[in-house]
Amino acid sequence: MPPSLDPVKPVKCTYKDCSASFDTLKAMKSHKKHSDEHDYCYKCDEDFDSYDDLAQHKAFRPDNHGKACRVCGEEYKSTSGLRRHIELNHKIDQKLVCIGCNSEFYRASLLTEHLEFNHCPKIPAIEFQGHIVHKYLISELLKGGSALNRFQQKISRYDAAIDDDENEGGVELNFVDPEEDADVVREVNFKAIEPEIPQESLNLPQHPGPYPPLPSTRKVSVASEISSNLGRMSISGASDAIVPSTPGRKTETPSVTHPNKPWGSGRTSSVLFPGAKSTQTPSEFSIKCHDDEMALTYGINIMNTRFWDPYSVDWNPERFLDTVTQKYSCPFTCEQTFDIPNDLNRHILENHRITRMKCPSCLKYFKSCTALMCHCESRGSKCQINKADDYSLFLDKLTGGFLAVEEKTRPDFLHNPTVKVSNPDTGRIEPYKPPVASYLQYSVTKPADWKEPPQTVSVGGTPDDQVETVQKPKPLW
Repeated sequence: MPPSLDPVKPVKCTYKDCSASFDTLKAMKSHKKHSDEHDYCYKCDEDFDSYDDLAQHKAFRPDNHGKACRVCGEEYKSTSGLRRHIELNHKIDQKLVCIGCNSEFYRASLLTEHLEFNHCPKIPAIEFQGHIVHKYLISELLKGGSALNRFQQKISRYDAAIDDDENEGGVELNFVDPEEDADVVREVNFKAIEPEIPQESLNLPQHPGPYPPLPSTRKVSVASEISSNLGRMSISGASDAIVPSTPGRKTETPSVTHPNKPWGSGRTSSVLFPGAKSTQTPSEFSIKCHDDEMALTYGINIMNTRFWDPYSVDWNPERFLDTVTQKYSCPFTCEQTFDIPNDLNRHILENHRITRMKCPSCLKYFKSCTALMCHCESRGSKCQINKADDYSLFLDKLTGGFLAVEEKTRPDFLHNPTVKVSNPDTGRIEPYKPPVASYLQYSVTKPADWKEPPQTVSVGGTPDDQVETVQKPKPLW
């Protein structure tokens, strides 16, 4: 028995790839509204090819859809509700690369966990904690007051005890007693000191001549030159000016050389100083030498040196030695003193470590930096720390300078044209611009006191056998 075919009903679905038909127009619209295969706006009675086109349509039609999300099409009555929905449900993945092992993370809390719990093979957890403590110590010293004054008193004796006579220049004078050696003291006729290299062999750059005139002065000089030429002309032709040409006679036109115009040409320095050498970019070696010279002249730079950390290469316990009492002072704000450097090292590593952290907005305590970072990334919590004006400064202090943050507009909200819609209250056509949502873009930075990790090279064996190990600092006692 042949299968029975459903008869074609008078109202067919408006989508080309759909063969459904219905008795009434209302039944057909209900089919498009509840079908998952159709992207149909029942309020405006419009068909769309994709769900993204339907979401964009809702976002630019506030008269029928209110405040609609451009991503999923959800409708809200207020702008704050729309933005909260986007922050909670449509997060943008970050691309954060660890500066130690080049591992990538899509959340700031994951990168913080990677550094804090010793998961990085290049940056040990003790070093990450040292950068955080350094930020807290520097912030206290930069406030000034008694903390800075006491710190300067602790290191003043060390700076004053450094002998820089060997680094100073000058000429040593050996005085001779005339009675001991009379032959040494005698009258000698000295000639004037002459240069060892002749002046002609120096190949000094020649002076390029007068500088080209500025455009403003050039106009004045041209006008004065024309007026002087007109003044030297006469009716009889006896003048020094240019003689006008006559038919059948060739006249020689004097050649006029225009000077180079360096301004606005992009090569000002090469025109004004043709023999000068280009300025070289300062290298890392020259910057390091400059920093070392400044340290010898003005003392240590507390911003980029971990002078207090026993695990750092900048650590020097003799800097905090009191030469009068022969005791070592703690570089922090505490007033404890110790007889030997090992006791000072143990005191710093045991008593001056951050064991818990507090959110400055909601005043909650957290046991780790990772937990507080997760709290900051949660845009749905009641705490508004991530919306504070100084959130970037707090994040820099929280992570020891490894993370920075900047508020940016979401990529899907960059194209935000103004459309004309009908205002239901006034009945007029008015311009409308949909609300724009932003997000927090995190980026990886290097702390001011960052030192590049040492490079290890494995000799011998196969590439599979060359396993990189974590270099943990050795105990100092």
